[in-house]
Amino acid sequence: MKQNTLSKSERLKSKKDIEEIFSDNKSFVSSDKKILLLYKIVKQEGIKPELKFAVTVPKKSGSAVWRNRIKRLIREAYRTNKFILLSDMTSAGAVLKLVFIPFQLNQKKNKKVSLDQVLPGVLELLMKIKEKVLLI
Repeated sequence: MKQNTLSKSERLKSKKDIEEIFSDNKSFVSSDKKILLLYKIVKQEGIKPELKFAVTVPKKSGSAVWRNRIKRLIREAYRTNKFILLSDMTSAGAVLKLVFIPFQLNQKKNKKVSLDQVLPGVLELLMKIKEKVLLI
């Protein structure tokens, strides 16, 4: 499998799974407080290690065009840096479900958002979740 792709099987689409993650209340916030990461780690015998993720942006953040741009940028930052987690996921033998939410990013404060603004927060959160996965 190619390393920097984002296949359909890696996307978290089930409403039940997403609600489960939101109800667990396990989260990390980037140091610049721009991105929030909700996560759930499922560890069971005989389960194939998986990494699934989703991006949600609240409607109050801005217009549909702006929200879609933020989602694309977070997806791109994740796609190019997910290798940080992939190697540890196979050794941990767990299913990791992630939901990224822009925390203090909104259209009023940030009219034009670039990958340079989103990337450091996503990288920091991936490193934090990597440490958490290694502890399991």
